[in-house]
Amino acid sequence: MAGAAAGAAMAAVLGPLAPDWALLAFCALLIPVSVFLFKRRSAFFLLPFALFFVLVRIVLLPDRLPELPFLNRLRESLAANVDALFSDRAAAARGILLGDRSAMEAEEAARYASAGLLHLFAVSGLHVMLLVGAFERLVRCEKRWLTFAAVALFCLFLCAVTRFSASVLRAAFMLLGIRLTRLKERQVDRVSVLCFAMAMTLLCDPSGIRSAGFQMSFAAAGGMALFAKSMRNPLKKRFPNSRIVTALTSATAAVIGMLPVQAHLFGSLAWVSVPLSILLIPTMPVILLCGFSAVLLYGLAPHVAQVLAYPAYGAMQLLHLVTETLDVPLLRLPRPHPAAIALYFVALVFCSRLYLPNAKRPPWIGLALLTVSVVLWFVL
Repeated sequence: MAGAAAGAAMAAVLGPLAPDWALLAFCALLIPVSVFLFKRRSAFFLLPFALFFVLVRIVLLPDRLPELPFLNRLRESLAANVDALFSDRAAAARGILLGDRSAMEAEEAARYASAGLLHLFAVSGLHVMLLVGAFERLVRCEKRWLTFAAVALFCLFLCAVTRFSASVLRAAFMLLGIRLTRLKERQVDRVSVLCFAMAMTLLCDPSGIRSAGFQMSFAAAGGMALFAKSMRNPLKKRFPNSRIVTALTSATAAVIGMLPVQAHLFGSLAWVSVPLSILLIPTMPVILLCGFSAVLLYGLAPHVAQVLAYPAYGAMQLLHLVTETLDVPLLRLPRPHPAAIALYFVALVFCSRLYLPNAKRPPWIGLALLTVSVVLWFVL
């Protein structure tokens, strides 16, 4: 599993630094591991099939598939509904609900970026989890395959609405991978599912690996897959069933995963992002569930949609007020060398439960590699 974790984390950050053939060769090295784990009822058996289709996709089809006119009309219709329902908060509502930041002014985007909350406007794991969870409750039936098929179609709809962005594809494929492994009564392994999601995202858009959204999304998800559970377990003994603990550990693990990627891409870090995310994440279910339902219903029942939009609008006002009154400078970081980034993620693997499954061995190797990577970060 160490190879799987390294593949998930390193491919996300080495995409812009290596040719496609090298990346594909690196991914191909994971296939023997997946065949081995197939016998152990792991979810990693999905990876070789996904990689095969990625290779076929790259060889036979262009990098980007043509846009479908009816999808453009659907997005324009939903964007018009957002504008009608949210008036002065329409630009932010478009970002949160549809992943469309084109209408957001540069000053507003910079304010959210300085607060470390710009990720809320890139529809990703939190958004997909909340929306799909609510939808699954509505369509759940005794035949689990039918429920899975309905959830898959809804995930496809969310991907289409958000222009098949890398973060939404990653979240959708991870969610479907977890559902599929549970359906087949196999062991759910989030690192393996993350590798599957990466391969399937590349299948949809091979050139997307060069984008910042792809790299940030998979680096953050890799951090959560490696560390969120191990951080959460000691705290849950004192705070059982605490959603604050879950939010804190998930946000911290995501920051650990994407720290060198963010420094490499932007040269800065919003150090208040973790506490602010924990403070404002409770508003996201209100915005997403009420707001998305209102946008979908506006054409059929405008009065019902307007009632549903009120709580979402109030939550967005709170989000706006918090970021408007907060003026915290970004923490400037040197841009790490690619070698330092690669070594950083290798060190994370040796510090995680993949290498220390029972936490009985001290992570001396991981800490030593992490120290070397930090030194290289500031020296090279």
